[in-house]
Amino acid sequence: MKIMAFKGFGNIETFSVSKDGELFDLSAAGFTSARVYADRQYVEATVSGSELGVVLGDLQVGVGCYNGKVVVYSDLYPDGLVIMGQGLPEALDITVKE
Repeated sequence: MKIMAFKGFGNIETFSVSKDGELFDLSAAGFTSARVYADRQYVEATVSGSELGVVLGDLQVGVGCYNGKVVVYSDLYPDGLVIMGQGLPEALDITVKE
């Protein structure tokens, strides 16, 4: 997945999570929070069903392209579970612009 972030702006990016080609309901699976990472920095994301909402403009990174990752958290995975990123079935390419 490719996603654009505008540094310092409050645009909320929303994207869906799928597993085996079907939408995956994170909420029903017990995931309550998420983070989106770029260059070891992260922003908190909201979890609602199969959708994640995040303000990528809040990432404290410079303008450029990053291999991002999405980590979700639940009681079963208190340290997080990486569900999107480099080397996984769904990669996350984040482009940060001014």
